[in-house]
Amino acid sequence: MVLLYGRYDGWVSGTASGSLFTRLRERHGAKLIRFGAVSAFNVVFGQSLLFAAQTSFGWSAVASNVLAVSVSAIPAYFLSRYWVWQKRDKNLFMREVVPFWSLAFLGLALSTAAVSYVEYEWNPHPLVINLTSLAAFGVVWVSKFVILDRVLFKHEELADKPLDGIGR
Repeated sequence: MVLLYGRYDGWVSGTASGSLFTRLRERHGAKLIRFGAVSAFNVVFGQSLLFAAQTSFGWSAVASNVLAVSVSAIPAYFLSRYWVWQKRDKNLFMREVVPFWSLAFLGLALSTAAVSYVEYEWNPHPLVINLTSLAAFGVVWVSKFVILDRVLFKHEELADKPLDGIGR
């Protein structure tokens, strides 16, 4: 909830950044909400795998991170493709699958480097490893929406359909 200049519309208003948020909401509102929901699910799923691999299996931070990213990328791809961007046509391996997994493994590389460093330097509690992994993926997340929207799942005529009950 943001209140600027006495006006509340659910988005930042009355500032230069307000126009950016307004444009994002108008062009990609429901899609951004769906992407955020998929990301939230994937964070919980991936971080649960990361924590479980460390605590239940006794795996290193690096091995646990590789498992978590590899497994959680599967539902992330399908949820992104079919729900967020509402693509129903055939999966294009070289145009969609390979680049999507490349983005996932870019996040893997950054997060693995980060968790490896943290584990080596401090040998922290597994929750610290999870936070380190989250921070590394946060760097990738911002650009991922743009790449997925403009390149991977681009529609020639995409009507951004509102979510049920939202935007009606």
